[in-house]
Amino acid sequence: MKYPEVIEVIPIIIAERINNKKICVFDLELQDILDFEFNKLNIDITKVEKILKFCRKTGILDLFQEVDDIYDYILGVEVGLDSNARKNRSGKIFQKMCYQKIIKIISTNIYTIIENDYKFSLYSYLNKRNKNKRKAKVHDFVIYKNSNPVAVIECSFYNVLGSKINAISESYIYMTQIADERGINFIWVTDGPAWINAENIILNSMKHIHYVLNYKMLDLIRNIF
Repeated sequence: MKYPEVIEVIPIIIAERINNKKICVFDLELQDILDFEFNKLNIDITKVEKILKFCRKTGILDLFQEVDDIYDYILGVEVGLDSNARKNRSGKIFQKMCYQKIIKIISTNIYTIIENDYKFSLYSYLNKRNKNKRKAKVHDFVIYKNSNPVAVIECSFYNVLGSKINAISESYIYMTQIADERGINFIWVTDGPAWINAENIILNSMKHIHYVLNYKMLDLIRNIF
């Protein structure tokens, strides 16, 4: 309340560049999107308490106990997080969110869920078909039943529209064909604001990929098994 100008620095500490001085956060517990405003104007105790909750849950308050020079820390974060690193970060976070939800939905007594599985990959069959000698990529998740793979899940989150979305969609359409040939379910979980402007791509994907889900629709996988 005494130094309201510090409020606008908080997003920078977690390397978040914001518009309109707001950050939208998806709360896993509430399964809802929360808005946090970082505007030094019109501050009251209610807004401060909400910002403190944000700082507590993101670990910023703990960070202040470890960092001696906050300026050097912010400079290091900005230099270290280039555009590709930011994309990878959001993708990893989304994958982790999906994993936490999947293990609650699927009975672990019957199924085994392996993250970044190196034992089984549909990419190996794709490489053989295309006569590629490259090492097969790993899937985000492979679900087993009685030691046999029954489903492959790929997760992708897109903040901005780009050529990669179309390329990934086309590759997953092909991947679905390979999965069908082997009696395996291929599931694509994808989300993010970029899809708002990519309606044609997502509709085309749904014509060929049996299971195209966003995060909230992920509960539907219980009907697959």
